[in-house]
Amino acid sequence: MKYFIDFEAMQFSNEIISVGCVSENGEKFYSLVQPKKAEKITEFITSLTGITYEELFSAPSADKVFSEFYEWVDKTEKPEFFCYGDCDDGFIKSTLKYNITDFYGQCGLSLIKSNLKDYSASVREHFGINRSIALKKVVEYYRGETIIQNHNSLEDAIYLKEIYENSINEFIKECPFPEYNSENDKPKIKKLITAERGNVKMEFVSYSKAADWVMADQLSVGDIINEKTKSKICNRIKKAAEKSIPYFGYSWFVDNKS
Repeated sequence: MKYFIDFEAMQFSNEIISVGCVSENGEKFYSLVQPKKAEKITEFITSLTGITYEELFSAPSADKVFSEFYEWVDKTEKPEFFCYGDCDDGFIKSTLKYNITDFYGQCGLSLIKSNLKDYSASVREHFGINRSIALKKVVEYYRGETIIQNHNSLEDAIYLKEIYENSINEFIKECPFPEYNSENDKPKIKKLITAERGNVKMEFVSYSKAADWVMADQLSVGDIINEKTKSKICNRIKKAAEKSIPYFGYSWFVDNKS
């Protein structure tokens, strides 16, 4: 089961003050979280998130919130948690260190931490950019309209789910964010994967990009498409190139760049 998660946190202690999560089937979890010292919330965080001292003072404890979160998560299969950016792991560590004593609260946060993936890295690879891009900007790209981001953890988790579902099977022919790369700092291409059939020639800068194209253009309607599918396709492309055998009717070649 995939989950899309976001946290808001105290400015200096990095303790979590709200958690929002939405599952791949649309089930939602949201709560404010009382930090050890609610009065330490800064004007900046209140202005950014709308969360006040009074709300935090009456919010449930981290122990209660993450115990309930642990009960809420479907544990019949290994969960995958997707966040956006590299701050969330630090928020979890600080909350585990300073504000969790209950066993099931520890289980809830530890479950997230051990299965957490920063999807912003996948977004950069997907669009072929090497600079961080705001969640808001990517959502606006898919919606084709300007949005107001309120920095509410549940709202941002829903935005992330929307980005994931739009990007996972999308094939990008031309980067829609050229301003996030410059001629001097474009990432160096380490591999060039080529698919050829007759006069048709397709080039990709990674196995992941080649697999995206296969899933978008070559699979039939009704085929199962998920992360396992993508991994299998990557491996089959590698095998086709190594053994000089066709895959999806194309000959595959790999050129390792120095």
